[in-house]
Amino acid sequence: MSEKVVTLEEAIREVKNGDIVAFGGVLDSRFPMAAIYEIMRQQKKNLITLAILSLHDPAVGAGCIRGFIGCYNYLGAFGKAPCIERECNKGNLIIEDLGHNDSLLIFMAAAFGLNFVASNYTKGSDILNPKYSKIEKIRELARNKEKIPKKKYILMKDPFTENGEERVLLPAIKPDVAILHVQQVGTEGTCRIFGVEGVDQFAALAADKVIVIAEEIVPEEYLREDPNRNLIPNIHVDKIVELPWGAHPTVVSHYYDLDMEFIMNYVKEAQTEDGFQRWAEEWVYSIENHHEYVKKLGIERLMKLRAVKGLGFRPRTWLKGW
Repeated sequence: MSEKVVTLEEAIREVKNGDIVAFGGVLDSRFPMAAIYEIMRQQKKNLITLAILSLHDPAVGAGCIRGFIGCYNYLGAFGKAPCIERECNKGNLIIEDLGHNDSLLIFMAAAFGLNFVASNYTKGSDILNPKYSKIEKIRELARNKEKIPKKKYILMKDPFTENGEERVLLPAIKPDVAILHVQQVGTEGTCRIFGVEGVDQFAALAADKVIVIAEEIVPEEYLREDPNRNLIPNIHVDKIVELPWGAHPTVVSHYYDLDMEFIMNYVKEAQTEDGFQRWAEEWVYSIENHHEYVKKLGIERLMKLRAVKGLGFRPRTWLKGW
């Protein structure tokens, strides 16, 4: 087995206070929740998050994440992200909003070695209103301050068109660490993702350090039999963690479905600061590691989420009371 293979605890020790951390997954799919919980246990501070959707909400409530650059600070169908809303209102969380496509473009630019990228997606919106920009405050949090641009964007006349239409230039942002959850990883780090890919590939290519958490480790030879299905080459992966159910309660296509009841319970409990602290004590701090977390969930609950082979998901009836 490769020296890259470590425990979750060892992998998260690679994350330093003030790091820019890119989380993989998109919406409620393949979000590295076990890593979020371990970040909380290790009490990381002043992290700056690059992500789409807000399933890092518990780490915000725990005081680990203090900056956010990206889009969609919401929990989708489950409503507002309670800790993000509360900590933002208290001034403890600094949010720099980008458009959805722009959140992808800043990863792509960094992955391709570009300093900036041109975009037109948010012209005419308050995302480009300079009075709302918080980039300077986020820069103060960063361990590597030079990685956070001094300006959120620059407007420039397009030199390739006759009328010189104005374009928005967005600076690339290169994460210190990318944390991804995938279905399969080879013993040397080659990654295969089923279903929605999100920004994982670009985050891996852009980041200085890449931690891959996987449902299973498989031989590199197996992945090479069908190489066009592989998304991330092993040369870009620094640490590998084999961790079944490591993205629970989110979806991992072909492995398990969304645990809607778990998320709904979290949203209900985290509406108040005391409620969040009770939830965090029960599901994070009183549990030694991910294996204890899975044991606490219980085999009966997990089997109800297990994907059916041939379908890639678990058919379910509509939840009572939803």
